[in-house]
Amino acid sequence: MGPKSNIPIQHAHLKYENPEAYYDFGEEIGRGKFAVCKKVKNKESGETFAAKIIKFDSDTLRFAVRELDWMTQDNDNGKLDHVGLVKFVEAYLVRKYLIIVQEFAGDKTILDYVVKRHSYNEDIVAGYIKQLCKVLEYLHKRNCLHLDIRPTNIRIAPDGNLKLIDYNSARTILNKKAGEVVDVIGDTEFCAPEMLCFDPVMAGSDMWSVAVLTYILLSGISPFFYEDEDKVLSSVQACKWAFDPEAFGAISSNAKEFIQNILSKRAPESRMTATEALNHPWLAEDYESVRKGSALDCIGMIEETDGRLYEEEEEDYVWASLVFKTFEESEFESPESSEEE
Repeated sequence: MGPKSNIPIQHAHLKYENPEAYYDFGEEIGRGKFAVCKKVKNKESGETFAAKIIKFDSDTLRFAVRELDWMTQDNDNGKLDHVGLVKFVEAYLVRKYLIIVQEFAGDKTILDYVVKRHSYNEDIVAGYIKQLCKVLEYLHKRNCLHLDIRPTNIRIAPDGNLKLIDYNSARTILNKKAGEVVDVIGDTEFCAPEMLCFDPVMAGSDMWSVAVLTYILLSGISPFFYEDEDKVLSSVQACKWAFDPEAFGAISSNAKEFIQNILSKRAPESRMTATEALNHPWLAEDYESVRKGSALDCIGMIEETDGRLYEEEEEDYVWASLVFKTFEESEFESPESSEEE
């Protein structure tokens, strides 16, 4: 490795080599505002992983590294280790890119997975929500918040397990009762009111997003979608929403109460917690027959909502050449524009 002065940041979990020496980079499985995710294969073991390739510059490197810090944190409860979280493998820093190699969580989002189903009922939705709440219960007990729960960030792994991915917005807060003001805002349609008002976030902020997701999975429509983004913002901030009479006409009362116990609460500390959600009658084992008897006819609507959400995200997708150069090598000049890269 060249002089340390060439390297913009030192980190115990970073390797300053080209990851292409160890991995074959394959198909793209995700893209966002700051990163591209690709399926990779370890050249030696043949194992499949996911590589999150985060583009950075001198101003944004400290934000990019926060995700690595969160994934590798070792707090009073030990390292983060839950079946619903992707495991950290290793990380590389090259010019312009931080590459985090992690467990492969599958290439299907929860909505992609749902729209391929032949049958669909409340019990299937409850199964997903139960898995998600178990992940959040684990995180919240450790003062960890995800803060960007939306369909794109929930994958169904090849083994059928739900995985909550993308920890770019995730934070570990010092005081769970007081919460903490954060500098992140995800998709406003899934964001809790306190995030949009820059008030302290807490565990209830994640639960808000769980309720929005539950609403979509049961009906195919979003409680806070409007063509006018200002109306989305004002509706979320005012907790102004309703059950669509047609879409929720045949939905069980317990399912509706589950959503209401979260979305009707403006203050995050008043919302149902992940633990309380897991003990809610809607998710109870003895309610299974009712859930299974409640068939859902909203696959088409879910597909439409999924397409719309993808379109909205695509507008903000990062542009990146994905050419890796170590700090020993000269910088890569993009043929399109060296300004952009």
